Amino acid sequence: MEDAKPATGEETSSHSGFRDPTTLTKWTRVFLYAGIALALVSAWEVAGGLQMGGGEGSQEGLTPGAIVWRFAEIAIGLTTAILVLTWIYRANHNARQLGAADMHFTPGWAVGWYFVPIAWFWKPYQAMREIWRASVSPSDWRAVPVSTLLRWWWGLWIVRFGGALEIVGWVANRNLDEAGTETVEVATELVDWVLEIPLALVLLAIVGAVSRMQAAHYRRRSEA
Repeated sequence: MEDAKPATGEETSSHSGFRDPTTLTKWTRVFLYAGIALALVSAWEVAGGLQMGGGEGSQEGLTPGAIVWRFAEIAIGLTTAILVLTWIYRANHNARQLGAADMHFTPGWAVGWYFVPIAWFWKPYQAMREIWRASVSPSDWRAVPVSTLLRWWWGLWIVRFGGALEIVGWVANRNLDEAGTETVEVATELVDWVLEIPLALVLLAIVGAVSRMQAAHYRRRSEA
């Protein structure tokens, strides 16, 4: 499957289609910070349950408070995902408008690869790497080195969403008794919440940097 057809000269030679990322970036960052706050509180609660013997803190039942908290988790997580994917689409589009020619990933596929099994282990990283390079230097993006931020972001993403924690739970379920399995489940839940924090922080840095670079390129071109 091809990622994209090369952009035409008309698409990349003009920045008339550039879309101001300010508002989208602001809300994306707001919800990433909200996710960090949620992760901190959740990790604290899970750690408390682990100290009390594993699993006890998670057996409170569906109290009104627990239902509201769960709804908040879902709402913040879903909204953050939508905003981040929309931002990726916008950033790819804007890079093209600023003059980045022959990008391999279209805006649609920069988002779409997150939903393709197996390929989601490397394609989204490649698309984000391309966005970063094209934002640093639209006219010569292939010569731009890869930022360490991107490597950290993708490494954390793979650890959290690549199935490692699920494998740990599966192994525990096969080899431990019920009490041991519950303890491992709570511990992996804690790790999951803790990983959310640096992952969101690194993504915040990437979103902010790309948006600033693209806005600066646009201002210079507009004033020329």
